[in-house]
Amino acid sequence: MYKIIKSFFVFLTAFCCWACTDKAPEYPDLEGYWKQERIDDGNTGTQTVHERVYWAFQLGVSEVRNIQTGEDFLCRYEYNEGASSLRMYDFRMKGNQSQKVNVGKLSLLGIPSDDVIYEVVKLDGDRMLLRADDITLHFRKF
Repeated sequence: MYKIIKSFFVFLTAFCCWACTDKAPEYPDLEGYWKQERIDDGNTGTQTVHERVYWAFQLGVSEVRNIQTGEDFLCRYEYNEGASSLRMYDFRMKGNQSQKVNVGKLSLLGIPSDDVIYEVVKLDGDRMLLRADDITLHFRKF
């Protein structure tokens, strides 16, 4: 009987250790999938609505996917919760990591440069607003 109880506790301990190996999100409000709804350009006073642009954030890597054009970009990001800033840099084409992204393609999505720091105006797990260079990006959690 003692062997059975001992084996059960060894199994239970091993199972608990295995279950705890998944990496928890570092920033749960930011990490996940976001649908880009629109871009407000303060310089021109225009709004651009995006129907099929999605952003994903996880463990320091971000993906920006424009389904309308079929383009996917990968980049690194650094989120500073205390300063309410989000830096996105080192943009590359998904599938061809050696190819840097043309800044003209990024600007169509509200990304003014290949190394940009956004002010995080709002981030509550359901909505996100990012601002840089008089451009405001509006997102909702997907």
